[in-house]
Amino acid sequence: METDHCPHCGASLSPSANYCSECGEAVNDDSWGSSSAESSWGGADDRSLDGAGDSSWDAGNPWSGSSPEYASGRRPEGDTTLAAITHVLAIFTWAIGPLIVLVATEDPFVEENARNALNWQIAFTIYMTVSFFLTLVVVGIVPLLVLPMVDLVFCVLAAIKAADGEAWSYPATPDIV
Repeated sequence: METDHCPHCGASLSPSANYCSECGEAVNDDSWGSSSAESSWGGADDRSLDGAGDSSWDAGNPWSGSSPEYASGRRPEGDTTLAAITHVLAIFTWAIGPLIVLVATEDPFVEENARNALNWQIAFTIYMTVSFFLTLVVVGIVPLLVLPMVDLVFCVLAAIKAADGEAWSYPATPDIV
């Protein structure tokens, strides 16, 4: 079925177009075996409200208001990207990056990761300050040299865990925020 215009919105189409560039509707449904009124989600009648006032179409839709439970316990990609970036930001911006993410986000998973990153950066600062003062007694030199590497490793590990959908708590870190 080759048309010059979209049957849904009337926009002009290129001869090889499968979808309309204006409305996004499929213009050549022969390869899918269904008409444009039907989709893989079902027909237009499947999107009606059921007796409970909930849309049956939204039940399997991951972008609807309630997210489905995942068997693996992992979260969808949208939640995890900002959570992982929060831990990487902590490497370069200290506590400022996680604090901005904590204030700006409304996602509970990202908020939990931002709190963990912020708590670690505050604890890291306390550990570095104590190590700095202990250098007067020569004992603090080793922690002063090791702690920055530990910070890097912990932040990268937390970012990897967040990308996998897990809110990792940093070791030896109290809940300050």
